[in-house]
This record gives sequence, structure tokens and C-alpha cells, in this order.
Amino acid sequence: MEIPVPLRRLFAITSILFFVVLAISPLKNALRPYRSIQREYARLGAARAKSQKVAQTYQSRSVAIQQIWLPGLQNRVDRCTTCHLGVQDENMAGAPGVFRLHSRSFHTPKDFDRFGCTSCHGGQGLATLEEDAHGHAENAGSPMTPLPFIESGCGRCHTGEQVAGAAILSKGRKLMEKAGCFSCHLVKGHEGFRSEAPPLESIALKTGGEALKRWLKDPKGLDPNASMPNFRLADADIEALTHFIFNTKPSRLLSEKVSSAGAEKLGDAVNGKKIFAEARCISCHTLEGKGNGSAPELSKVASRATQPWLLAFIRDPQAFNPRTRMPRFGFSEADTRDVVAYIVSEFKDFEAPPDMLNPVHVNQTLAEKGQKLFRQFGCTACHTSDAADRIGPELNRIGDKRAASLDFGKRKDVKHTLPAWLQAKLEDPRSLGQGLKMPAYGFSPEENRAVVTALLSLGAEPVPDRYQHQPATRASLVPGGAVGALFERYRCLSCHQIGDKGGDISTAPLTAEGSKVKKDWVAEYLLLSYTIRPILTDRMPVFRMTKEEAALLANAFETFYLDPSIPEDPFAGQPASSRDPAEGKHIFDTLGCKACHIQGEKGGYYGPPLNEAGRRLKPGWTYSWLKSPQRWRADVRCPNYGLTDADALKLTSFLQTLVQKPNSAKGGGR
Repeated sequence: MEIPVPLRRLFAITSILFFVVLAISPLKNALRPYRSIQREYARLGAARAKSQKVAQTYQSRSVAIQQIWLPGLQNRVDRCTTCHLGVQDENMAGAPGVFRLHSRSFHTPKDFDRFGCTSCHGGQGLATLEEDAHGHAENAGSPMTPLPFIESGCGRCHTGEQVAGAAILSKGRKLMEKAGCFSCHLVKGHEGFRSEAPPLESIALKTGGEALKRWLKDPKGLDPNASMPNFRLADADIEALTHFIFNTKPSRLLSEKVSSAGAEKLGDAVNGKKIFAEARCISCHTLEGKGNGSAPELSKVASRATQPWLLAFIRDPQAFNPRTRMPRFGFSEADTRDVVAYIVSEFKDFEAPPDMLNPVHVNQTLAEKGQKLFRQFGCTACHTSDAADRIGPELNRIGDKRAASLDFGKRKDVKHTLPAWLQAKLEDPRSLGQGLKMPAYGFSPEENRAVVTALLSLGAEPVPDRYQHQPATRASLVPGGAVGALFERYRCLSCHQIGDKGGDISTAPLTAEGSKVKKDWVAEYLLLSYTIRPILTDRMPVFRMTKEEAALLANAFETFYLDPSIPEDPFAGQPASSRDPAEGKHIFDTLGCKACHIQGEKGGYYGPPLNEAGRRLKPGWTYSWLKSPQRWRADVRCPNYGLTDADALKLTSFLQTLVQKPNSAKGGGR
């Protein structure tokens, strides 16, 4: 039976189309951009080669897809090296664009086969077209992480706050804690976070209605160091919140403390100025911008806090805020009267209205409205003693959120990417939609970048255990009993660290203090501290503790805070020649130690003076430090001279002869 002509034509056309389709596929592959890139890489590599043999190796390379398969890392497949062929090629240092050698970091170039590319850079590893791989094509998946936020990749594996080699990520994580982000947002590892914000009960004792309204209007406008954000409150809301706060009744104990202080006359402002300087308040506070900045600015504090409250608070700050980092100094009652006399005479806003500290006559209707607003804005998350009342969304998966799922509102100026959205959210939180409650934190551009980096590190899927880097856990022994009470009173951990606990104002952790310094020196120093590092502005306050308290703390350091790797007597079992201080002095001069340290009446100021090194430091610590300074502090600039054991012992012997006692160390405590 003969096939009809129309059917034969249809069959012929279909065959031709099928042939064309089959031909297009290999043609598309032949025209893939990566093929021309690989040929150019071979040409460039041969031209840069330093030998004919190496050049021939480049020229003989086959053109093919390259990939790194990591079945143990979320079954990741990265084909980035199909185009980025020079990432591990030292011959491509300084090469242009896609051909260049990857910059050096802790993991590159040695760990490409362990981590691949997208675990750090993001993007779509399976793709071989630039738009798809970089995530710029429509529906291409998560895009590559922009370079300003590249350290977010480090945070996927490194969960600690401080990540070596990732300063921006570390800063962002620290800023999130300081800003109290974890009070409103749940983040893994910070479930038990508690804000240091004060309870409300004493605010009516502390300030006046006008001062409180100005604070609620713009906290950083009154105190640049304020950690409280700006809620952009309407005047009517500020009025209602003020009435609510003044309607919050203080405890009888606090009322009596402030009332009793109000009956006292002020003391001697001249002596108060001397005590204020001695206490080194700017080690935490600032005065007109000068100081550490981890505690409130004090230059106008007398216009924000009443005289009776200042007097009662300085005597016992922990009664007013159990979570405060401020120590309870050993001032006498007369001392505190003198200090407050100095504060109220000097630290005030001379342009403030006379009614700044007048109390508020509470309107109950406004107070009830203020109470609702207090909960509505999530103030309870920071200002109550109960468990954190989080009103914000969980952030644990924010780093992998798709841009298509984000609400950009009417912000046409914001690029439709996750990093851009996060930046806009931090700069002006309520500009991205109606009814949003998140306040503005006033981050600088650098701080904004750091916080966005930290947020991008919070991925949807945790990396496998073998890739997670948990910082080494250090023992955080804080004793109880009388010693523990002194740690609490003087808030030692506000500045110092013990193991993994404590603040970072001081560069001297207490974890191995008993192996470092001599007990008698510690007891003297606690009674009247003096400058050890002249170059540092953050210095130990004079707490005016008693001799008994100083001795108790010195004994605790000697007993509990020891490092077994530091020898008690490094000279034990060593030849007598190792104790030769004259040889040690020769080594000291040869190494040029005076360039950084004062010895005698001459020397540099970068390192601590050494005139009392023998009275202050134990020989085992001195020896251990000289052998490897960076073992004890990774960021220290003291060179590691690679001293032999014999030379380190001789230098230790010389330093132990330096026992001059500084004049400023004379005196006692209470």
C-alpha cells in the first residue's frame, strides 16, 4: 500500500526537525563560554610558564567540565573551577579576572578539596553558565555572597563569637549582642540571653518627666553610648509611656535608699574630683566622648539623674540593676557625697530647662495606654526580670532566605537581594512596610555591614558535625562563698575573662593569674592599682577594697587560677649558668627590648614597663612568655625570637632582678 504524499511530507519534515534538534545539543555544548575560557587559560598559562615543559602541560590540557564533589558536605557539587581554573595555580598570581590565583586565607588554597567554593562564596555550584552559577538569572537559586559580606561563609562552620581571620563577622556578632538583638529574636546559642537594660521600678526615682521624654524620643541624642534603639515614637505615645513608667512603683528598699540619700548634704566637690579621677571612671564611661564607651556618657548626667538617686546608686548600683556591670566601690559615705557634689557641679546640661527633673503627676488613663504600648513595642524583652518575651521572628535561617519571599514595600531604591534587604532593614526598619515595630539602632555603615555579615551566616541547614568548628572550651571557674561575693561586688568579669566567661575591656584574662603574678604584688595592686601599660586608656579602677578583701582575692588567684603548663620554678634541674643575670642583661640589650619597654629611666612605651618585673611576675610565667608570646596572646606584637631554653632562662634571671617599687603603689585600702 502506497503512503499518501502529505504523510510522506510530514514524515520528512519531522525527520529534519528531529535531526536539527539533535544537532543543536552538541552545538550548544561546543559554544559554551567555559570552552573559550579554558582555551584562553591554556594560552595564558603557557605564556606565563617559566619552562617549556610547563608550557606544554598547559597546551595539552583537555577542555572539559571540572568539578569538586563533597558527599560529606551536604552532597555539594561545585563546578566553579570549570571557569576559575587558576584558583590553585601559583603561576596565575596577578593574572586578570577569572584566571587569577585565589587570595590566601586560612583555608585557601590548601583546602579546596575539603570545602569547595560555594560553602564560602554561595551561588549555584552545579551551573556552568555565569548567570546561573552566580545566581543572577531568574529562578537561578541563591546568588553568590557579595564580597563585602564574604566572611558570612566562615560563620556557617565557626559558631563562636570571635572567629580568627574574620574580623567583620566577629564585630557583627558582638554588635548583635550589644544591641540586644537576641532579646527579641531567637538565635541558636543565645536562647538564654538576658539584656543588661535596667528594671523600670527605679526610673521614677532616678529622673524627671521631661528628661524621660527626651530619652524616649532619641536615646542616642542624650547618650551616644546608649544601647537602647530609637523606636521613632509619636509624641502622644511618649506621653503615655512616661505616665506608665512613673506609675511603676519602686520597691520599698530602693525608695528608702533614695529618700535617705535625699536628706544628706552634698560634700566637697574638689575632693570628689580627685576620687572620680582615682576611680578611673572613663575606663568604662566617656566624658565628652573621651573614654572606653562601654558605659553611659557622663558629661550631662546630672541633668538626667537626680542628686539623691546618684548618691544611692553609686553606693550600691547592683541594688538598682542586678545585671549592671558597674562594681560597688568601697567608698565611704563621705566619699560618695564628695563624688556626687563634683558630678552635679560639672556634669550637667546648662541649656536644659529648669523642670528637667520634675516628677510626673500620673494620669491613670495615660498610664494604662502606656502599659499597652510597653508590651506592644516589645519593651518587656529587655526591661523585665522574666524570661525573654521575644516578639521578633526567629533568625536561625535568615541567611538562606530567598529574595523573592521578602517584602520590599515601596523601596524602589533597594536592590532585590537578601543582603540589600538586610542593609535597608537595619538602616530604616520601618521603611519596608506598614505596621512594622522594629526600632532603629543607628548603626554606622561599617557596623551595618558587620551585622549583615553576621545575619548571613545563619544558614537554613547546619553543616555536618565534622565541619563545625567549636571554639576550645576553657574552664570558667568562678568560686562561690566569700571570694565569689567579692567577684560579684567588684564585677571582675565586667572587664576580665576567666575561661570563656567575662568581658573584653581588659587585655589581661584571669584564667592563669596565679601562675603569672606574685601573690604579694597582687594584694598590693588591688589596694591601689596603678598604670602598668601607659599606652592603654582603659585602666584598673581603684576600688578602695579592704586589706582583708585584697588578701582573700590574692589567695584565690594563687589557689584556683593556675596553668599546669607554666613551671613554678623554671630553673629547677638546670645548670647554674642558666641563672646568670649578667648574661641575661646582654641578651636583653642585644634584642633591643628597650625599644618597647621602659627599663631604668629609658625605653619605649608600647609594652609594659619592666622596672618591677621581678617583683610582679613569677619566673615560670616570664620564661613561658619569652619562649612563645603568641601562645598566650595571638594578637601580641612582642616578637618570638626563637630563644633557646638556656637564653630564655638567662633573660628570665635578669628580669627577676628588676624589683623597683613604683611611687604610685604606696598606700592602702579602706
